[in-house]
Amino acid sequence: MRLPYSGPVADKRGRVVLVTGAGSGIGRAIALRQAAAGDIVIATDIDSASAEQTAKLAEGTCHARTLDVRDPQQWEAITDAVSAEFGVPDILVNNAGIALGGAFLDQSPQDWEKVMAINVYGVVHGSRIVGKKMVERGRPGHIVVIASGAAWTPNRVAPSYSASKAAALMIAESLRTELAPKNIGVSAVCPGVTRTHLAVNATLVGEDNAAIEQVRTNFADVQSRYSFASPDMVARAVERAIRFNLAIVPVNFDATLAWLLHRLSPGLMRWVCSIPTMTLAENVARVAADRVPASIAFRR
Repeated sequence: MRLPYSGPVADKRGRVVLVTGAGSGIGRAIALRQAAAGDIVIATDIDSASAEQTAKLAEGTCHARTLDVRDPQQWEAITDAVSAEFGVPDILVNNAGIALGGAFLDQSPQDWEKVMAINVYGVVHGSRIVGKKMVERGRPGHIVVIASGAAWTPNRVAPSYSASKAAALMIAESLRTELAPKNIGVSAVCPGVTRTHLAVNATLVGEDNAAIEQVRTNFADVQSRYSFASPDMVARAVERAIRFNLAIVPVNFDATLAWLLHRLSPGLMRWVCSIPTMTLAENVARVAADRVPASIAFRR
């Protein structure tokens, strides 16, 4: 008999967990934490070497696989292969994502397609294909979507990223209503700014190449020094979401504040988010990188 408020697979041992974007950052932290908890983890990434490194670092059972989340055929193939070797995944963590910065009018249709292909359609393909396998199996399961506090922050700095994360959040909420009768939980975990390589790998538009590289370097420095959360903090939030079948989990201070302000006063949230521009963000990042001692940071 399941305890009240516990998730469908909270008490199962040796769960099969498929994690996307597990080659670094949040995805790696999730894979390592779940493997240490005794789960059978399938760490996937478009970068095979990064996925292999995650598997080597794991203290537990962790297998590396290559997966481009944009490709539904690859999703079908890996889901079938994992199901044949280990059983249908008990848990799917849709973590893979990218960032793209720049004003709305500077972002091209190709920029939007790139962000949506990974941040939105990656979630759609994985949730549909793995979720269908879970339903056909007829046993409990859980799907986690790593959204973002950006889902609640309309802004002038990364509008496509915020839009993609808002879409991912709504996918999770909609899927939760559909799969609840099947005893499959769905959770959206929403981190704020986290110490990952997101800024390093981000695409920036609206500047010449030399300026873009310097801005990206400054953003990465600020992200690593002043982020409220570590990847493992997000991984612990994923554990809570699965254990208690939570619908939405803001992870850290800035994400929680964004969630509250978005709910209490959307107009105030829009006004606050209208203040930062790309130019202002770049100037602040430059000053922080050049003039603030490197020893000053929220957390190491």
